[in-house]
Amino acid sequence: MVDIQNVFKKIGLEFDPDSGAYVHNKTNIPLTVHYEHDTETMVLLDQTKLPYEFTVWKTQDYRKAGIPGIKGMIVRGSQAIGCAAGYGMLLAANEYKNEQKENFIKKLREAADFLNETRPTASPLKWATDLCLKVAEKSISKNGKVGEAVEAVRYAADYFLAADLILSWYLRQDGKKHLEDGDVVMTHCNGGSMSSSYGGHALGMLEEAYVEGKDIIMVSKETRPRSQGYKLTVWELNRAQMPIVIVTDNMISSAFERFGVNKVLLGVDRVARDGSVANKIGSADIARVADLYGNVDFYYATSYSTIDLETKKGKDIPIEERSIDEVTYFYILEAEDKRKNKVISEKSLKEWPPKNIITNKKVPGKGEIVIYNPAFDVTPPKLIDLIITDIGVYAPHQIKTLTNEKMNQIVNKRLEKQGVKVPEIIIE
Repeated sequence: MVDIQNVFKKIGLEFDPDSGAYVHNKTNIPLTVHYEHDTETMVLLDQTKLPYEFTVWKTQDYRKAGIPGIKGMIVRGSQAIGCAAGYGMLLAANEYKNEQKENFIKKLREAADFLNETRPTASPLKWATDLCLKVAEKSISKNGKVGEAVEAVRYAADYFLAADLILSWYLRQDGKKHLEDGDVVMTHCNGGSMSSSYGGHALGMLEEAYVEGKDIIMVSKETRPRSQGYKLTVWELNRAQMPIVIVTDNMISSAFERFGVNKVLLGVDRVARDGSVANKIGSADIARVADLYGNVDFYYATSYSTIDLETKKGKDIPIEERSIDEVTYFYILEAEDKRKNKVISEKSLKEWPPKNIITNKKVPGKGEIVIYNPAFDVTPPKLIDLIITDIGVYAPHQIKTLTNEKMNQIVNKRLEKQGVKVPEIIIE
């Protein structure tokens, strides 16, 4: 089994009984997901309540792990979603542990299909569910005992979390080499510790570099409509006491000029074989502005598991469209506040636009309104300087030189160096 508590200790994570989360002893930033094996409970940092309340959300039901856990963005960010999906599979395995072996695998496959549909763009999700399913199938075919298959899933889920923690450490070490005293770094959405298990993607290296003494100023974009940059990134960076400037989404050029932004560092949801990167909607806008300025380095930072070699080009990445409520909710609150303060009358509209003129058609007709709310856009490789990963640093054109075998070899070597045994199904 994976000694997950030993991994926590090596990383510097300590349990905080007040919040119910593990928190890093230097950056003060929490772990996003863990599992209570004694009670068979998945524990998520509840990111829907941040920045107003720091608390955790728990479930023993894989369906709730999927909805609202993953789809409702209690947990969010590609790597954190993958870790949660692994433990979602463990919850399913526990639920069906008394089934006959054939039905156990059937039910586990159904659970994997369900979890995969909750956030289809984030490739680590399917990576984690596939791993859990494969180790269960192999265990059943080897000895036919459902109980041992459940423990195989447990190992795979713990492995996925341990691997992310360890590989994020390597990512930070490589990433910090590209940060200098005096850097003014723009980021977007929350591609950071809270989008990994801990310390990953774009922000992890920045936070660690800062607490270790590098002079860095952050410019965090609001990132409408869910405002993860305004709420989550600023909360996370402030936990590490980093200096922060908040700008709204239409202030890219102005912020570059006003604050002297010289680097852009974003997280990743998926990397295609051609070096294109899918990330939170608006990422490609920053890349285009940075390219026009000419002296701004544009970096993505990610885990190797977001590299999808089966997706040949960026245009092939599926783009999830999210609920229009994310866009309209703010204006419902504004109307309520204006009525409460008697700025508008009780006869006023309670929302804008009214639901009766909103259509779900692709193109609106006369008098109709469409609200377009894609979750991601794709940055073409020509606009990206470097893709910093937990298996090395690559120019976009170098992604196509990777193979799954090569990536796994690097991963296995790094994990085994830290005492974590890789599941045989991966090595095979």
